[in-house]
Amino acid sequence: MASGMPSLLDLATVMVRPRATMHRVLEHPHRWSAEITALAYVCKTVGDSDIRVMPSVLPGLSLSSQLALVTLVLLVGACVWVLALYGFGWIATHVGRQFDGHGTFADVRAALGWGLVPAVWAVLVRIPMAIYSQRFPASGQDAAHLLIEFISRGGCTFAIVLLTLQIIVFSWMVTVASLCVAEAHGFSGSKGLATLAISVLIPIVIVIAAAITFGR
Repeated sequence: MASGMPSLLDLATVMVRPRATMHRVLEHPHRWSAEITALAYVCKTVGDSDIRVMPSVLPGLSLSSQLALVTLVLLVGACVWVLALYGFGWIATHVGRQFDGHGTFADVRAALGWGLVPAVWAVLVRIPMAIYSQRFPASGQDAAHLLIEFISRGGCTFAIVLLTLQIIVFSWMVTVASLCVAEAHGFSGSKGLATLAISVLIPIVIVIAAAITFGR
């Protein structure tokens, strides 16, 4: 195994050549999986919250306190995503082995982390979209007035564009993650997609089963 770590160029090439890039990444002992996961979370939050309503929600906090609170929330959220990466990686490792995959837990975890790179690059679109969204009314106003203002300022077009971009990013992320997992396990891309799908379904089934059991 080669020493060192991946290069910044790999963050670009994984978008168009996932398997080849993942092959290079897996040659390094440090794969940036946790760092990429944390960064993907931070990038995903861009534009999600309307900071214009924060003074009304937290009127007793100064600006510095509000910024500190936002930073704390981001840190906690990033840690939760990293923990989820480990949990989901463990599931995907065992699911992949049912398809004759041979990837280790560390390799599959790295593949899942690198599968989030499209969410990192999406910030280049989310930032201008977040700036553009400032023209729309902040939440907390009368619902009917808010809806009228939203539509009159081109909100429907904005919502359609935003939804389309989200679908593109999600589809790209699934594709990259499937191929990265496939490379880590050493099987086809279709098996990589199946591994992801089953790995997502398992926790959902467990939660539903637990809810039904305790709900009786």
